[in-house]
Amino acid sequence: MKAIRRGGLLFVVLIIGIFLGTLGLRLALLIVSPLFIIWFMLWDEKRYIHTRKKSEHQRYVYRKYP
Repeated sequence: MKAIRRGGLLFVVLIIGIFLGTLGLRLALLIVSPLFIIWFMLWDEKRYIHTRKKSEHQRYVYRKYP
């Protein structure tokens, strides 16, 4: 999860750098949009995997045989 947070921080720093630079708004959106979509997909996939593992762990029923 730390890697995704670091990726998000890097993404925010990149956005600030692009908007503070001399690039136009269209070019900035062209650069930032795919990066944001990739970051969001990774974050959502990580959350899905965590939830699936948690639910699989709760399905096990241990029985004590005599």
